[in-house]
Amino acid sequence: MDSLFIRITAAACLVFIYASAQAQPAGAGAYPAKTVRLVVGYAPGGSTDIVARAVAQRLSERWGTQVVVENRPGADTIIATDAVAKARPDGYTLLLANSTNATNPSIISKLPYDPVRDFTSVVMLGAATNLLSANPAFPPKSLKEMIALARARPGEITYASVGAGSSQHLLVEHFALRARVKLLHVPYKGGGPAIIDTMAGHVSTMIGTVASQESYIKAGRLKPLVVFSAARSAVLPQTPTIAEQGFPELRSEYWIGIMGPAKVPPTVVVKLNTDINAVLDLPEIRERFKQLGVDPLGGSAEDMDRHYRKELTLWANVVRDAGIERK
Repeated sequence: MDSLFIRITAAACLVFIYASAQAQPAGAGAYPAKTVRLVVGYAPGGSTDIVARAVAQRLSERWGTQVVVENRPGADTIIATDAVAKARPDGYTLLLANSTNATNPSIISKLPYDPVRDFTSVVMLGAATNLLSANPAFPPKSLKEMIALARARPGEITYASVGAGSSQHLLVEHFALRARVKLLHVPYKGGGPAIIDTMAGHVSTMIGTVASQESYIKAGRLKPLVVFSAARSAVLPQTPTIAEQGFPELRSEYWIGIMGPAKVPPTVVVKLNTDINAVLDLPEIRERFKQLGVDPLGGSAEDMDRHYRKELTLWANVVRDAGIERK
């Protein structure tokens, strides 16, 4: 009887242990145990996509497990973002988030996801410096001269951006509010057309990253006015910062980071954060980012979450105060 009882008890324990193991989330065991998808809301070939592929490759090498980039462009990154929001929170589907994820909630009336509750912040990857430049024939030679002209001729100075509702569009509107000027926004579908029309003189000024404009500035086809970073750009050291021009609160960069669906296990978040920070410290990654005009960031998941929530609030206030119409 005792022997039978022991055998029954042992069998029951094995069943319980097996059932418990099956019920555990993916993050409770060794992670990653299968292919990880990194979803990008843009077509292949752009700087954001290149950053994603560089990080994915190094993670694959570090883990011995494939990290694949899945491009799901369209609808201002909403398609990609929604796909991740609705994915299993096991760490195997991640989003390459960027500044657009912080502006969309303020610009688009009905999103298919909640920008805070439906996501888990993992880590910041990097940030690119924003630059306001002008056609060389534009009379003002500095931001202060541009402000003076804008006050004398409200609504006449035009500025191009990569699109209505982009973080760079909202940044210039934030500047206009603080400087008490009225500028005329001319949205484009991408940075290339905006640069072409600014060089041609069809618009007076444009907002974009330093990397996208650097070669044209050095060729004398664009004139830099101000960078929106804490320090002067290493490639444009003569261009003043926005703080030097009297607006320290307007520091703003185009950022890129990693997010997952809500409720990703904390152990998986720690694993991802630790290993991605290690990847960002690799000399070859830092060099690749430098070529793209992106400064590596890293930091904790909490750092990213604080930055993301701060930007959500900032852009909501700018949209409200500037009277920008929502889509």
